[in-house]
Amino acid sequence: MIVKSSEAAPWLGWHRLSLALAGALLVTGCSTGPEPEQEGIRVASMDAPPDDITGAWRVTGAIDPQGRSLQPDAAPFTVEIDGEGNVAGQAACNNLNASVEHVDDDHLRFGAIGLTTEQCNIQDPDSQAFERDFVNNLTRTMEWSRASDTLVLRFQDGQEWELTPQEE
Repeated sequence: MIVKSSEAAPWLGWHRLSLALAGALLVTGCSTGPEPEQEGIRVASMDAPPDDITGAWRVTGAIDPQGRSLQPDAAPFTVEIDGEGNVAGQAACNNLNASVEHVDDDHLRFGAIGLTTEQCNIQDPDSQAFERDFVNNLTRTMEWSRASDTLVLRFQDGQEWELTPQEE
């Protein structure tokens, strides 16, 4: 008895169709055209982040959207950016990782952030307030500037963070 493959395994036809569609999407999804604009800022491709932002940084001061000064130094809020654009850091008791998307000479954005989800027991009110927004803000476009050993990140909502080199 000879059995047609479609009768023996009816799913095989759908499997082949799924593979063909996936291949077509993969080919059409690859584009070498210009990057889209994000929040009115021209996106520029980048081989590596500028030397001014690479290194291990610790948040030593912040201003919230209401203009209130925060000193979130009771818990570690760190960002380490390597020369290839990889980001690692700490948001209180949680570890984070991401990549840098450089937007232009004085604006940047971090890509999607991976984060552990430990329950942090922070007693300091400034660190509690800062911890709530730290990771979310890292995915927003920020303006950066560097003066001596201080990296300043400014956000469109008025927040400003001051980072200094992290001590080993």
